[in-house]
Amino acid sequence: MSQDYADGKLAGLDMAPTIRWYELNGQLFFSKLTELFQNPKKQLPYQLVNSNMLPLSQDEIAALIGLFPQNAIDRSILESIVGQSETWFHRDSRQEQPIPTNDISLALSPTASIPSYTDYAKWTEEKPSADVVLYRIDGSAASGNVRKIISVQGFLHEFGGHTIIAPAFNIPEYSLRLPNGRIVKGFNYLIEFAKMAEKHAPISHYASAYRGKNNKFESDSPSYNPLIAISEELSEVIAAHILGFAFCGEDLRGKNPFADRPEIKEFAENFLNAALVK
Repeated sequence: MSQDYADGKLAGLDMAPTIRWYELNGQLFFSKLTELFQNPKKQLPYQLVNSNMLPLSQDEIAALIGLFPQNAIDRSILESIVGQSETWFHRDSRQEQPIPTNDISLALSPTASIPSYTDYAKWTEEKPSADVVLYRIDGSAASGNVRKIISVQGFLHEFGGHTIIAPAFNIPEYSLRLPNGRIVKGFNYLIEFAKMAEKHAPISHYASAYRGKNNKFESDSPSYNPLIAISEELSEVIAAHILGFAFCGEDLRGKNPFADRPEIKEFAENFLNAALVK
């Protein structure tokens, strides 16, 4: 077991408390998913790889994408959705460097599952792109309904978060026109978000693994990357915005994630609805 895990810095990577909360509220949350899946199906303009291993069906993925504003979909750099076998966070993971493993005996814990991941291996300067990987969740970790909730939250985190956030953080001169007409540089706008987010506790249990000292996006470690931490927080915010819930260790706030931070919800809405300035 890593010292980071023993010290609680990686507690957010272990899904045990999240799974318990989902199990306790399973019917409520699964009913919410049923509503989301009832949205009119849109054509899926992305390649599916290892589709037999995907924890979500093509229609379910298409319905989830259809929940996003068209401007957000247009800005996403998603290319493929890839199914993979069960994967966990390795016991040698650090706050600055989570490590995956396919061997449960080497995991931080049996419930330190990795539900999803955004792979930027195909990114080039000429064509920024990414693949979203969805991992199957081991059947011993949770019931079928809870595994479905985990997979949905993971996909919303990757698609609604990382594939839309990454170009704003990494492409020079990337600019957005907000719904009110204001034009912002993508990087600067995300830093605005970070300053707002630091006034609150992390939006979710998972996001807590990326906060540094004094609840800030900073750390004494030279390998800590604040941009990754900010991206993880906003990805969790966007997933919570779509789902209407987020496990954070507080039952009431978990079921109403923005009760104490309406300005964060407004930011998520503005960010998703913003148009790319070309």
